[in-house]
Amino acid sequence: MASLISKKKGNQLYYYVVESARVDGQPRIVHQSYLGSAEKVAALVRDRTAPIPLAATMRDFGLSGALWLAAQQTGVFDLLQQLWPEPRSGPSPAHYLLLAAIHRICQPGPKTEVADWYDRTVLQPLWGFPAERFTSQAFWDCFETLAPEQPAPGASDELEQAQLRLPGLWKQKQLVSRRLLGYDTTNFYTYIASTNTQNHLAQRGPNKQGRHYLRQVGLSYVLDGEHGLSLCHHVYAGDIPDVEEFSVALTRMLRMLDQNQIGRDTVTLVFDKDSAALANTLELEQAQVGWIAALPWNQAPAELRERALEQLSTSSSTFLCRS
Repeated sequence: MASLISKKKGNQLYYYVVESARVDGQPRIVHQSYLGSAEKVAALVRDRTAPIPLAATMRDFGLSGALWLAAQQTGVFDLLQQLWPEPRSGPSPAHYLLLAAIHRICQPGPKTEVADWYDRTVLQPLWGFPAERFTSQAFWDCFETLAPEQPAPGASDELEQAQLRLPGLWKQKQLVSRRLLGYDTTNFYTYIASTNTQNHLAQRGPNKQGRHYLRQVGLSYVLDGEHGLSLCHHVYAGDIPDVEEFSVALTRMLRMLDQNQIGRDTVTLVFDKDSAALANTLELEQAQVGWIAALPWNQAPAELRERALEQLSTSSSTFLCRS
């Protein structure tokens, strides 16, 4: 970052524009430009004789830069680089995955717009890759390598490994709470045509945005209750009810807890009534996971349903809360 400083020589102050950076962990001035005395600087401004730039470049560095810094500080980028090593030239799969996520957060849109957007952000000078390396076709080729439609027999799923290893990494950085986990589901409508029989993931179902006439994709996820980090997620067909998806999501969550040596009896899972069914609560009992759920009124004990609303206690019962 550039700043203006003054240096006193004799009885006169002289001004410089300096750029500082850390060298061997210590702040140092790495570049400086002499401006002159205060009178000279004032004359340049008054007479408008200051040098006029021949060109100017504008870059978006706020949110995109913050997300890139967060990916480095949390270890996400290093883990992705371990799973998919950087090639001899050009961006690695880790760059494509991270850029897709950052673009979706900063300026959601199709992959055809990513290259132009990337070229206007601070990521371009930081990464040093030309925008032409992030075309829509380049993303397609990269993602087809990561998750092919027809995976080879016995091939490992690096995306699944990344999801399982990230909680362990965040646990070391004390970014994962062992006490509270939040579970929920959502869906995203698409414009995939009804005549498209190759896509089995996008199906019609109750849509949270009211677009029931469109094919949708479902998403279940588990968040850390303290820091809000996504610990595991699952993408599923849009016609699967939330109550049926819960069993699949629970299996994935238990695998995540066990692999990262987080005791099942140390966490409490919180979810809403859409996933609350007797079969699911029995699975939670067998898994020895604490849970808190909002249940439909018809599943409440009879002695509670018969009371007036004003007489209901705010304290939980063993039927409604198990932790």
